[in-house]
Amino acid sequence: MGKICAFFGHRDAPLALESSIEKQVRKLITEENVDTFWIGGYGNFDSLATKVLNKLQKDFPHISIILIIAYPRQLHQYDKVFPFDSFDYPPEVESAPYKFAISTRNRYMAKNTDFVIAYINREYGGAYDAFQYTKRLKKNIINLSKYYKKSPCSKE
Repeated sequence: MGKICAFFGHRDAPLALESSIEKQVRKLITEENVDTFWIGGYGNFDSLATKVLNKLQKDFPHISIILIIAYPRQLHQYDKVFPFDSFDYPPEVESAPYKFAISTRNRYMAKNTDFVIAYINREYGGAYDAFQYTKRLKKNIINLSKYYKKSPCSKE
């Protein structure tokens, strides 16, 4: 059985990240036996990741894209913007109050993944919180933001 990679990034991530995402995903597939990719389905970063994953499925048909949903009533909106192979609605997300569904979903993803590809360039927001939680869990994180690596608060 392969490993899992999740994506956490700001919704306003630049389109220029596409090639960096592709490079890292290829590396995880070929060097780390990653075959399952989790997306959250919000914003540019998830859109770019999904685009890359759909493209790479031509070269690596064994990989799967799984949408981890926070709100099931929005599921019908995702398949056009974020084409995926299947979806999951974890029980802890289902039982979370509506206001906390996304942060609960992000924590679920962080706890249950082997790798994270992130784009974090500021120290606030849901993606940043998920990134910090993932760091506390000592998961393997690839942050594509050059800004964050130069940040004085970075401990990486």
